[in-house]
Amino acid sequence: METVNALEDVSSLENNTFIGNPNLVNSRVIFKGVNNIVYMDDDVNLNNSLISLEGNNSLIYFSSGDYPINLYVRDNSTVYFGKDNKIISNVNINIQESQNFVMGDDGIIGSGVNIRSFDGFPIYDSITKERINFSDSIFIGDHVLIDHLSYISRGVKIGSGAIIGNHSYVAPSSRIKSNTLSLGNIAKVVEEYVFFTKDFTGIFNSEDTEKSSFYKSDVFIFEFVNKETLDLDYIDSILKDLDVESKFDFVKKLFVFNKRKNRFVIV
Repeated sequence: METVNALEDVSSLENNTFIGNPNLVNSRVIFKGVNNIVYMDDDVNLNNSLISLEGNNSLIYFSSGDYPINLYVRDNSTVYFGKDNKIISNVNINIQESQNFVMGDDGIIGSGVNIRSFDGFPIYDSITKERINFSDSIFIGDHVLIDHLSYISRGVKIGSGAIIGNHSYVAPSSRIKSNTLSLGNIAKVVEEYVFFTKDFTGIFNSEDTEKSSFYKSDVFIFEFVNKETLDLDYIDSILKDLDVESKFDFVKKLFVFNKRKNRFVIV
């Protein structure tokens, strides 16, 4: 096992790779396997976080932002966080069984959110004896709000501009359309053709409230565009076939350098 508690520990790594110059505050990166890559932009802040790579050949890519999270990743997985996401403390993300997790830019994950690519234990049909709950990858688009104490299950795909309300349970394999509001347990769409801004109403005075009554820009409205909107299932299958170095190159090309607005739209 190899551990990075501070940047001076990086030079002692023998079986894994850590790239970047982040700010580590009361945080650890643990490598329990080999041939893993962790990349962090220089303006990444890891705050009270635990990053645990439990297996081999996985990539974790942190773009600029603050990350107060607990993240567990097993074998042959890709985890990608885009830039400028606001993540509130005590967020737990667990990616197992060689699945992937991708989050675009400019989103919000509220406190107490849990995101899991697996159920924890296999479940079988009592007649056929076949397993019915295979793990699956999770994709979250650009400018998505996942509010406090929500649960994102295996195989969920959330389109850019979508909103998941407080205390919501998003069931396995759900596809949440862009610019929709979903609430409940199980979460269901209650509003379509909506968007949010990242202005925190908890500090609004009466003047701020008045100003917020209308928003004239279309900047947070997303739509499907041929040859711009990505096929997330196809991307998932490609990532699962790549070695860890190729995952790194693929992620940079498709997510980091691709700034097209409508890349993560779901209709």
